[in-house]
Amino acid sequence: MTTILTITAKLLTALTFLCHTPALGRGNTNDNTDNVQEGVGVGAGVGGVIQEEEGGPQITWGRPNTNNAYFHHHTPTNVTAVVGQRAVLTCKVLNLDNKDVSWIRQRDLHILTIGMFTYTSDDRFTVRHPEESEEWYLEISPVTFRDAGVYECQVSASPKIFLPVLLTVQVQQAQIQGPREVFIQSGSTIKLTCLVNTHSDNVGAVVWFRDSSELDYDSPRGGVSIEIEKTPTRTTSKLFLTRAAKADSGNYTCAPKFADAASVTVHVVNGEESAAVHTASSAGTLILLLHLLLLFLLFLYIYFKLTVTSLPLRVWSGGGGRLPEQ
Repeated sequence: MTTILTITAKLLTALTFLCHTPALGRGNTNDNTDNVQEGVGVGAGVGGVIQEEEGGPQITWGRPNTNNAYFHHHTPTNVTAVVGQRAVLTCKVLNLDNKDVSWIRQRDLHILTIGMFTYTSDDRFTVRHPEESEEWYLEISPVTFRDAGVYECQVSASPKIFLPVLLTVQVQQAQIQGPREVFIQSGSTIKLTCLVNTHSDNVGAVVWFRDSSELDYDSPRGGVSIEIEKTPTRTTSKLFLTRAAKADSGNYTCAPKFADAASVTVHVVNGEESAAVHTASSAGTLILLLHLLLLFLLFLYIYFKLTVTSLPLRVWSGGGGRLPEQ
């Protein structure tokens, strides 16, 4: 009986909200998006209040009336999240009294939450409201690219008030310093440095692979280690393999959990091969320099040829010969 009463109460709450929510009757979704983004300035980092009046939503800023519910002006309206991580959208409402706070996804006008109840089968969406607080959080975990867009925090006040929050979803790209192909002398140490330019908490674990196999730091080979450095804006993972051997050649990949991977190809060569690589490189450089020299000489020849033949000539009465005009 208690379960039936609870379900009935939730349905009545949802129906009441649907009947009294102006956002669901705004007509064209694209027009609504344009109005909100142009008027409120989503992404400007400033909180505002949109009051539904005749002719569309009207905006007032700050604290319109101390007796009515309103949004705190420091409520963030721009949220950036990384694919695979948790996105948290905040709605801070003052003077709420017994009114309902709801979250609506603007692109399809889907009611996600009303109060502490969730109205979506997607269990990635949850609502959180710390007791005695003024914050209502919509959490999406793990977040995907499709989740990007505008979400509205709505309060069932009179008049209705709305706060749009823009969610931007990014994918970070890992980078391995240096060239895409690395030649290492046999017996020396392989050192690869992988950078991810994002908040360290948004990266997750960084795993290294050789070809398709994850590197085993406890393998009988030994000498395999990593160093992790984290700052507020960057995560750095350094891979070390001492006493490099031919078997260590291959494709090395740095794969953060929440960022696109990066790869380089490592060639471990012995002394003779290293000398051959160096000789081939030197020979290639010499050939290139010779080509450049020939092009330069050809340019000089053509330049002087054209310059001399284009000068006007006159007869010199003193010797009968012809000299170029001065």
